[in-house]
Amino acid sequence: MKLLLCASSPTDIESCLKHFAVNPEKNSPLSFLSSTKILHHEVDILETGVGVYQTTYKLTKVLSQQKYHLALKLSFGNSYKEEISVGRVLNIINEKPGDFGMLNNGEWKDHYDFGLLKATDEPQVRGGYINMTNAYMNVFASFKKAVGVTVNHYADVNTFQVRKEKYKADCETGDGLGFVYPCLFEKQSFYQLCFIERNLVSGEVEFKKAKNSMNETLIDLIQKL
Repeated sequence: MKLLLCASSPTDIESCLKHFAVNPEKNSPLSFLSSTKILHHEVDILETGVGVYQTTYKLTKVLSQQKYHLALKLSFGNSYKEEISVGRVLNIINEKPGDFGMLNNGEWKDHYDFGLLKATDEPQVRGGYINMTNAYMNVFASFKKAVGVTVNHYADVNTFQVRKEKYKADCETGDGLGFVYPCLFEKQSFYQLCFIERNLVSGEVEFKKAKNSMNETLIDLIQKL
């Protein structure tokens, strides 16, 4: 399989790479792309950097040059629900722009509310940025399907309810839409997994637990794909 792994930094998945005893090399003119072979997979690793803008540019650049059997995004995020605890893995099937808009007379209005964006605009599917990928579903079936919002600034315990209620969201990330948007436009099969590092209801925060979950999950996925 030709697999594209997307993470903010190679250090996020370093335990996985050590597990398979691989050292990815930069074989591309693109400084943010490296390659290796893991088991029977040809793997490219895209260092997306932090935020929507870096992720969007770098992924679009890569997908304009080649396609993959699967693109997989590994993100850290914050949970909006008490039952989605730190370390939990979510399969984001519907990603929404969470803080793109403005306050209007004290009420949050987004691009859809102002008519600047319509649910029928490309590359939206069935009224949103929805992942219709059904390949390898048995491998991803154990992960809770969730709705995510992409934000430029994370919420806190006092502000997340607005996003949760408006978008019926389970979690937030800082780069999800930067991954989903190019994949949909380029018709690239993908999955977006979010690993919870902070629960905004309980106040629990533990990055190490989320990172361990990411690496353990990735090791298991690579062996099953």
